[in-house]
Amino acid sequence: MRSTLDELIAELAELKALVASIDPVNAALAGHTDTVVQRYVSIRRRFDYAAFVVALYASFEKFVENLINAYVRLEAGRLDYAALPKKLTDKHLAGTAELLRRVQRGDSRYVGLSELGVVKNLYECLSGVSPYELNEAVVIAHDANLRASEVDTLFGAVGIEPMCDRACRADALVAWYCAAQGLDTPPQDGVKRTVLEERLTDIVERRNQVAHRGGNPLNLLGGAEMSEAVAFVEGLATSIFGLVVGRYLETHHAASIGRIELVLRDGDGPFRGRTVVVVEQPAQKLFVGQPVFVIVESTGARWGRIQSLRVDNVDVQELPESASTSTGVGVGLGFRFPKSADAKLVALAADDDVVWSPLGVASAPAARKVIAGR
Repeated sequence: MRSTLDELIAELAELKALVASIDPVNAALAGHTDTVVQRYVSIRRRFDYAAFVVALYASFEKFVENLINAYVRLEAGRLDYAALPKKLTDKHLAGTAELLRRVQRGDSRYVGLSELGVVKNLYECLSGVSPYELNEAVVIAHDANLRASEVDTLFGAVGIEPMCDRACRADALVAWYCAAQGLDTPPQDGVKRTVLEERLTDIVERRNQVAHRGGNPLNLLGGAEMSEAVAFVEGLATSIFGLVVGRYLETHHAASIGRIELVLRDGDGPFRGRTVVVVEQPAQKLFVGQPVFVIVESTGARWGRIQSLRVDNVDVQELPESASTSTGVGVGLGFRFPKSADAKLVALAADDDVVWSPLGVASAPAARKVIAGR
C-alpha cells in the first residue's frame, strides 16, 4: 500500500520539474531568429498546459484506484467475503455482471480480461471459498470523473467514509491551504469542503476541456497556478492515504495481541512541539527505530519510528523488558502527537512493510510529518 503514495509523489515531482522549466525555456528561446523556433515557442505553452492537466488528473485517478485495490486486498486477506462491507459486496455482485457485458462488447479498458476468471472469482466469493479473489476492476469501477462526490462514493464502498470531509481536517491538506493562503495559524475546523470540491472540480473540468478541445484549451493556467494545483493534489492524496492507513492500522494492529500500548503520564508533556511524550514503562521492550503510530478516529493516523528514548535523564538506544523506572520513559517521535483526547500511542514489536519504509529510507512517505490527523 505504501508504494501507491511513493509512485504518486514521484510523478508529481516530474510535473513540478515540467512547470519549473516552462518560463526558463521560453525565455531562452524568445529571442531566437529562426521562424520555426518562434512558431514552436508560440504553441509550446498550450501543449505544455494540455500535457500538464491530463497528467495531473491521471496521476490522481490512478493513485485513488491503486490505493483502494491495495486496501481491499488486505481486507480480503483478513475477512471472509461475507464480512466485507455490504456496499462493497453489493458493488462486487452487480458490477461483475456489468463487467461481463462490457468485456463481451469489447470495451478497450478490459482487453485481455478472462470472462471465465471473472465468473470463477465471483462464484468462489459467494460460495465462501477461502482464500478468495475479488474482481479488482469492479472494486475500483467508476463511470464519473473523480470529483469530491465520486471520491466519497469509491471509498464509501470499501467502508471508509466520509472521505473528503475527513480529508479536509487532515494535516497535509490543512498545510497546503495555509501555504496557499499565507496563513500562520491553521483554521480551527480544517479546510472548508467547498474549497476541496472547487479545486478538484477545476482539475477535472480542465482535463475534460483538453480531452474535448485537443491542443486549443481556453483559460490556461500560469506557472504559479500550476504549481499550486500540484501542491493541492499532493496534499489531498497524502491526506487520503493517511486516512486509509489509519483504518488499516486500526483493524490490523490497534487491537492485536502483539501491540504495545504506550500510556502517556498525566500532566507530563508532550514537549518539543508535541514530538516528545512521557509514557509509563511498558511490559515489552522499546528501542530506537521501532515503528509507532497514533490513530485519531476523525482524521486518520500519524506514524513513524521512535527517534529517541530517555530514562532517568539518560539517552538510551533500547529499554529492555526487565528495566525498571518510576519516572517514566521519554519517547521522541517522528511526528507531532495530536491534541485529541482519544489519541492512543501504539508501538509494534516488528516492522509492517505495508506502511513503514525500511530503516534509512529518509524520503519514504511514512517518515513525513504531514500525513493525516490533527
